[in-house]
Amino acid sequence: TLVGVVDADLGLANGDPRAAERTFQLLSQVTGRAGRTGKKSLGLLQTFQPEHPVMRAIVSGDAEAFYEREIAERERAALPPFGRLAGVIVSAVTRAEAEGHARGLRRAAPEATDLFVLGPAEAPLSLLGGRHRFRLLIQGERRADMQGFIRAMLANGPKQRGSVRVQIDIDPQSFL
Repeated sequence: TLVGVVDADLGLANGDPRAAERTFQLLSQVTGRAGRTGKKSLGLLQTFQPEHPVMRAIVSGDAEAFYEREIAERERAALPPFGRLAGVIVSAVTRAEAEGHARGLRRAAPEATDLFVLGPAEAPLSLLGGRHRFRLLIQGERRADMQGFIRAMLANGPKQRGSVRVQIDIDPQSFL
């Protein structure tokens, strides 16, 4: 049997800190299907990043080494489960309104040694349902008071006016 995956590395470029793990799991599952019948099988991956650790781990079949590296990398970067993340999505009918509100929230973020704000940047799905979307990402240590930090940022930031909406996602599972 034959299994082929076109653009196998596409999932690695979405800004999600869990992208490598999710791509590895998906490719392992898909290529593993080729050998289920007990017949000779072949899995083909088309990639623009053949040296990426995910692709090398799939080719070598060494899941344990991949996960050890992934865990060490997350710990070094204070990413889940060793740290916390929160996504703040600001949307509005006009791009300027959404971006301006997101920038205002960034400026209103309180000083903290255990939390910091990345962005704003256009969300991966920058236009959704006729609304322009910008994202802030808050990253911090596991023990950090993420909710208190966000409450202060919202209280000190610009008030929601017009078409502006703000969505908060603590420990997001998706970054779209």
